[in-house]
Amino acid sequence: MGPGKTAEQSIRMKLNKQIKSRQGAGFTLIEIIGVVAVIAILAAVLTPRVISVIARGKVNGTAQSLASLKTATTDYMVKNGSLPSRDGTGSTNAAVTAGRFDADLVAGGFTEKLFSCAIGLQTFDETALTSRIHVRSLSATAAAAVTDPTATVGGSNFNLDRDTATADFTSGQRVVSAFIPGVALSDAIELNKILDGDTNAGTAADITGRCTYSAAAPDNTVTVYVYVAHY
Repeated sequence: MGPGKTAEQSIRMKLNKQIKSRQGAGFTLIEIIGVVAVIAILAAVLTPRVISVIARGKVNGTAQSLASLKTATTDYMVKNGSLPSRDGTGSTNAAVTAGRFDADLVAGGFTEKLFSCAIGLQTFDETALTSRIHVRSLSATAAAAVTDPTATVGGSNFNLDRDTATADFTSGQRVVSAFIPGVALSDAIELNKILDGDTNAGTAADITGRCTYSAAAPDNTVTVYVYVAHY
């Protein structure tokens, strides 16, 4: 075995020892701290963005659900030539006066299920309708001034034309509106931006356009009222 061969073997042996030594030692404390720090930085940067994307997706989905609701309601009015009284004050999911108008849409075959959306409080039990999502058909309020909606009262008057001097509805008409309680204020503002093109801020009630909402509760949630149609 020549000198070159011996030197090569010696180098290989040293490298193997270093590799084995490295494998046995594992990660140093400094390396572990470094990895943890990188993970923490990535989490801090990416988590808010991920949450924002998820929230935006829910609001966009809600806007699409409202568009489908409007189509079904329009078809109902064309076929029936009127709107029933559905004030959403009861606890039933039936198409009765104290019930919900979306039950009429299901019964008439205009939609396959009761109205639902990705934001707000969604249940289909027999609890009070004022605490869960539903669709109302209310006697229109024929007044130029739109009062601030509350957590349970609203949806009978909207300022659709943004003219505070004239009423948008006349006596005897009915207004169909979606009632969406328990909505995060940020989601309500985003939905308002999609439907009305406004950029709201603060916790006060909104009374302009198709999408209105109550003043924010202590938990920073609001009740949203969305105009669907009137007849």
